[in-house]
Amino acid sequence: MSTSAGTRTTSVASVRERLRQRGIDATRRLNDALGLSADLSDAKLLGTALAEIVVEESARNRPLATRIRVRYDELSAMRGAPKTVGPGKNTDQLPALVLIRRDLPYRQSDPSAPPDPKWLTLAYGHHQLARALQDYTLDMLKMTADRVQAEHPGTRPANRGRKAAVIDYIVKYSGE
Repeated sequence: MSTSAGTRTTSVASVRERLRQRGIDATRRLNDALGLSADLSDAKLLGTALAEIVVEESARNRPLATRIRVRYDELSAMRGAPKTVGPGKNTDQLPALVLIRRDLPYRQSDPSAPPDPKWLTLAYGHHQLARALQDYTLDMLKMTADRVQAEHPGTRPANRGRKAAVIDYIVKYSGE
């Protein structure tokens, strides 16, 4: 029995070491690519800068966000951690949005702006509004909910911490 536990401990340690080494190697390659100092003591600072830029880029570039998610799941699988499906998240793909109006004037897109439910309703119809809002982060949806709440005093989402509840609120008060 102790042999099995010893092998498992060695295996876990080996996986941890491989993941640690991959992190070190990736940091070195990024330092080289950016022309930064080879001092790895700033790895946390570099990680913060990288995370902030990736958040911005992921909002504009869904394939990038997908690649990051796939890589994260691969690394999690190496470690033996469960896949990254949080509470209330559905692993099924969302249905494609279908434009119902093609005669709308050109509108400059700002990926950092919260969604405009009135414009989304014009473009996709009220029946697809909830689906269209799924593409936004909870923080962006909360900003939209704040605007809806200002237009409808005395109302509020059932739970501002849940994306589904915020979407339901926006859809309810952004009527047809």
